[in-house]
Amino acid sequence: MRTEVAVVGGGAIGSLVAYALQRAGLMVTLLEPDKPGAAWRASAGMLAPHAEGLSGELLAWAEESLERYPALVRALEETSGVRVPLVLEGTWVVARSDAEAEALAPLEPLPAPLDRVRGARGGRQYPGGQVDPQALVHAARTALERLGGRILPAEARGYDAAVDGVRVYLEREVLRAEQLVLAAGAWSARFGLPVRPLRGEALLLAGRAPNTPAFVGEGYLLPRALGVYVGATSREGWGRSANLWGLRWLADYAHETFPWLETAPLREVYAGHRPAAERPWVGPVEPRVWAAVGHGRNGVLLAPATARILTQRILGPKPHPIP
Repeated sequence: MRTEVAVVGGGAIGSLVAYALQRAGLMVTLLEPDKPGAAWRASAGMLAPHAEGLSGELLAWAEESLERYPALVRALEETSGVRVPLVLEGTWVVARSDAEAEALAPLEPLPAPLDRVRGARGGRQYPGGQVDPQALVHAARTALERLGGRILPAEARGYDAAVDGVRVYLEREVLRAEQLVLAAGAWSARFGLPVRPLRGEALLLAGRAPNTPAFVGEGYLLPRALGVYVGATSREGWGRSANLWGLRWLADYAHETFPWLETAPLREVYAGHRPAAERPWVGPVEPRVWAAVGHGRNGVLLAPATARILTQRILGPKPHPIP
């Protein structure tokens, strides 16, 4: 079996990279075994470069992604027929301490229901918003296939790169590719990349949500179609589902911070593994092999810029369409 580009990993990063490469005219095969615990399944879909404290090159990538998202979503929806909810009406950071108030000055009045946050003194609104990560991945995968790309429900177990191409070893066969992109999220360490799993858990509650995402203390909340998303824990290591420690942290955080959610019914619990690294690796690993890994909790935020950067590097200087 042959392809021009094999992409290992079909989360937010891998799916958008595969879509961008296919749209640019290459034949792409996406390898995605749909492992439980993938980050995109539990992701908040937060688009908040300033509230996340990014700086330097990563902030530039995040700001580029914010600019690219409207056109990208339109292109994905047109090609795939899948609606991708995207709201870019800002993100709030709420101040509750002297230090936070000083850092966020000048403070702005908070909209409801954020004005009911315990100890809130005001806040500051930054550019950003949110996108539905599950819809984003579904649309990117569907668009990839409609453009002629291929998705295999297979796990890459290793690879060998040579002058004439790359052999990607699957469970029962070998996929031969001209180029290989490693975008396996928290599982990228199996390919020798410096990535480790950072476990995160979140809740979906049936209660009133702010109109836009909001960061408060060590956590955040944002609106979802069926209620309010409250997150998130952050712990080293693997774990396929949420456990009592995570649930207790989330329950205590919601109870102590958002009084209007004290008796909110629990709708769903999310758990996933962020691909943590010192910084994202977006670029060559060795000849014919590329990486798009290590985005941590900012994979959805940085995905459009990552897809643009990697597509341009793989294709070189020739012109090609990138949404």
